[in-house]
This record gives sequence, C-alpha cells and structure tokens, in this order.
Amino acid sequence: MDEGSLIHDSETQELSKKHSMNKGRNRLCNLPDVVLQHILSFLGTKEAVRTSVLSKKWQYVWVSIPNLNFIQGAGTIYDRALFMNLVERALVLRKSLSIQKLSLSCNVLCDACRINSWVFGAVRHKVQVLDLCLFLNEESFVLPRSLFTCESIKVLNLQMCYNLRLPSSIFFPSLKIFTLKHVIFPDDQSTQQLFSGCPVLEELTLDDCYWENIKAISISAPMLKSLVIYDFLDVKSHCQVIIFGMSLKSFVYEGRLKNDYCLCNTSSLVDACILVDERHLASAYHANKLIKELSNVESLVLTPQTVEALSYREEFLAQLPKFLNLTHLELCVDFADMASGALMKVFQNSPCLTSLEFNGGIELTREDWTLDPVPPCFLTHLKTIKIVDFLGTGEEVLVVRSFLRNTAVLEKLVIFWSEEFSGQGDFHKQKAVNDDLLALPKGSQNCVISFS
Repeated sequence: MDEGSLIHDSETQELSKKHSMNKGRNRLCNLPDVVLQHILSFLGTKEAVRTSVLSKKWQYVWVSIPNLNFIQGAGTIYDRALFMNLVERALVLRKSLSIQKLSLSCNVLCDACRINSWVFGAVRHKVQVLDLCLFLNEESFVLPRSLFTCESIKVLNLQMCYNLRLPSSIFFPSLKIFTLKHVIFPDDQSTQQLFSGCPVLEELTLDDCYWENIKAISISAPMLKSLVIYDFLDVKSHCQVIIFGMSLKSFVYEGRLKNDYCLCNTSSLVDACILVDERHLASAYHANKLIKELSNVESLVLTPQTVEALSYREEFLAQLPKFLNLTHLELCVDFADMASGALMKVFQNSPCLTSLEFNGGIELTREDWTLDPVPPCFLTHLKTIKIVDFLGTGEEVLVVRSFLRNTAVLEKLVIFWSEEFSGQGDFHKQKAVNDDLLALPKGSQNCVISFS
C-alpha cells in the first residue's frame, strides 16, 4: 500500500470519527427536554449551568432543573459577585416554573436585601424543600414574612446564629420536617407561635439553639412522630419546654440538660435516647424527670452519666419507674460500671429486657462485685448481649463469667475487641482470653459466643 493510500485511509477514519461524534451529539440534543432535565438533575447546579454552552438547545435547559444547590466557597470579592449573580440569574430565568428544592449557604454581609429577595422568590416558585445556612454579621436581618405562611414548604432547615425575628402571623400548612440550628429564640410568645403554626409537623430537630430569652413554652404538634434535641451550648439557660406528644414515636436528647424538658401524653413513644453530658444537681433532676416519662418505651439508649444521675439523690432511685415494655437497652459513649447501683436498678425494673448492648465498654469500680441479686430478666428474657471495646481485663472477664452463669435463655454473646488492644498485635494473648471465655460455664446451653 503506497503513502497516498495510507493518508487517505487516515483522513477517512478521522472524518468517520467526527461524523459519529456529531451524530451522537445531535442524538443527545434531539432528546425531549424532560429527559435532558432528568440528566441534569444528577449534576450540581454549577455543573448544570456549564452545559448551557454545549448548544442552543442546551442554553436554557438548566433553568428548569427542580433542585437548586448554591454553596458559596471561600474566594475573592470577584468570586462572590459571580456567586450572587448565578443565584439571581437562576431564579429570574425560572419565570413561572416551580422549585422542588433550594439549598443556599452563604455569608449575608451587606446583601441582606438580595438574599431576602431570593427567599421570597423561592416561596413564590412554590418551593417544597428549603435549606438555608446563612452566616450573619448584622442584627437587622429579617427573613421575609411570606416564608412563615408558605403553603408549599414540606421541609424547612434554618441554620443561622441569629435572633429569629418572627412575624405576627405564622402558619405552615404543609410543613412536615423542621430543623432549627443555632437559632436564637426571641421570646415566649413568638416562639410559641412558631411551634403552634405547624399542624402537620412530623419531625422536629432543635440543634444547639439558644433558649436564654425563653421562660416557658410548649411544643404541641398532633402529628409529631420524631423529636431530636441537641443542647451542648454552654450558656445561661433555664427554661421549661413542655412537649405534648400524642403521636410521638422517637425522642432523642443529647446535651447538658440545663433546661427542663417535660414529656406529656407520650404513651405512643417507642424508642428514646438520653445522652447527658453534665454532672450537677440540676441536670440530674431534669434527667430523672425525663426518664420517669419514658416508662413505656421499647428501646432505650443511655450514657453512664445519665444512669448515674439516677442515684444523685436517694429519692431519685426510689422513684425509678418500671419499664414494662423495654426490650432493648443500650449504654454508649463511655464505660458502663457494672458495680453501679443505679444500673442494677434499671436491670431490676426491666422485666422483659431481651437485648443488652454496652457500646462504650464495661468496667468495675468494686473488687468485691457480684451479680446479686440477679435481675429477673436475666433468667427469663435476656437473649442477646453485645460488648464493645473489650480489653480482656480480669474485671471484664469476671463480668462476662457472671453474665454467662446467670442468664438462662441467652442465645448470643458478641464481644468486639478494642482497637487499642488489637493495635498492639498481641494475638496470642487475645486467643488465650478467647479460649478462656469459651470454656466458661453457661446457664444457657444454647448460647453462642462470638468475637470480632
């Protein structure tokens, strides 16, 4: 084959390749708009905007994507100007198209009016999910009134260290999921109005909010199923929050428990988690009140500090209720002291306990410890025990021996070795401890011991 033929074949292949690419591009451009919008929905908003340069067909396809996500990164004044213009353009070009979800994270700086207009625009476009994370440097910022009477919003996340200025009229007829983070509640009356204006609310999360302006409020949402409160801020706050939970299924509290949270009409509650991160009389008093209101739960997660709060005063432990429905108990975050009288009292008052987890490990603070008296549930119901962060100490082996000897229907004991021990690489010692545990006498012949 001569040189001319080779050049001709090479040019033919190149033309064929370009033709195939053009054909593929044309085929993509000829797809219906709804398909193109679906393709763009898998991209971030910035990436979707960049497709506008592909062809005339693609120029405005991105405008109709249902989800808009705008996160301002660190950058120059020029970068901020580009960000602000992008958000504005996206909202203006939508015309009458609705927005399914808008996520906005940025510094407010001197642009409060512009950002307010974006929120107003989202409401006008019947936004269903609104996620606002705003960093403020001025006290005068006020969210638009129309936000608080928006009929379309189903999910609302507000994250801003900001004195929440609320209008006189608040009503969210469709709001089902509400998250407030770092918000400063202004006063009793308007805060009460905020929580009362959510008739179909199902999930509420209050994440490190500021309560110092509040004396007493109630949260009463007839359809509320899940309530989560994170409360780790070290501020002077001593308010009372009364929660009416006729439909409440799940309750989580993690924090210092300086405020007085009261659960009322919560017989529907199934699972609860109380993680107290403070040791003083006020938090112990509040913890005891809360736990007494959880007597109907089926699953309960506690920290050892929460358990110890039960024995802060003699009358606390004497008033501990019976947990007649409790089948799962989990102790987490820190080592659980098996010599704790409060922990033994919880076991004694949980006659139907079937599952017990020590996700923070176990320890003994008394050398003469014995499991006496044996909790009734150990003899009749307890089927699974899980121990995490196991170090193989003599005290831990003593506890495991007591568990095995005094559980009549135990089916499974699972031990997770501590990473600290495993990292030492002493596999011979680990195997020796495993063998010793496997050889221990069992009250239940059906019990299987496993290691991980």
